[in-house]
Amino acid sequence: MKKYLVKYSLEFLVIVMGISVSFWLNEISVEKNENRERLKVLNNIKTEIKEIQKYTSDRMKYWQDDIDLYSMLLGSNFEINSIKEVTSSKSRVEYNLIYYRDFEPPMNRYVSIINTGSFKFIKSERIKEVLTRLHTINYSNIKTSVQYEKLLKEHLIEIITKNHPNLLFASNDSQFSIEDYSKLLKSTIEKDPILKSNLIIQQKYFETKKSLLTLYVYTLEELEAELNKTLQQY
Repeated sequence: MKKYLVKYSLEFLVIVMGISVSFWLNEISVEKNENRERLKVLNNIKTEIKEIQKYTSDRMKYWQDDIDLYSMLLGSNFEINSIKEVTSSKSRVEYNLIYYRDFEPPMNRYVSIINTGSFKFIKSERIKEVLTRLHTINYSNIKTSVQYEKLLKEHLIEIITKNHPNLLFASNDSQFSIEDYSKLLKSTIEKDPILKSNLIIQQKYFETKKSLLTLYVYTLEELEAELNKTLQQY
């Protein structure tokens, strides 16, 4: 009886150990796969950070040029040469008046991470928090500002088409140089307080939008630092 008990006990122990080893090997395999996916997700985020940095750098330059141009047109000291330092094209000046600049940074990788459920592979709570803040709060604030700017542009276009169609005609007239167009625009602004007040409000939104973009860039740098810190562990 004791002999059989020992025999079956050993067999049972072997079975239990076999199952335990199998579970252990499976856990190792799962962990390796998760680490592989985690590294893939982190590297995708790193690649997208570089793409967003290039995009925001270009946007910052254009938005600053917009502010500078409005400052020249609304300022008391008007110099044609100063405007030509920002642009040599009257179509660019017109663009600033009637078009708005959207904000669409490259976010395909982030969207894919969310949609495929790969967000779960990110272990760092800090990275999750900064990533979410960047693509929700910071992004949403800029988009809201852009939408307000769009509404202002629509109102501005209405003012120009109704009260100052000569500005549109001049912009399409090849006989009008950027110097002549800039002088006409400055003169029109000074004579029409409604037009001028709308441009002043527009300029304030430019400055607000730039401030929000600065915060967005700061959060992007924060994310990059946290990401590099995490990747050093692999």
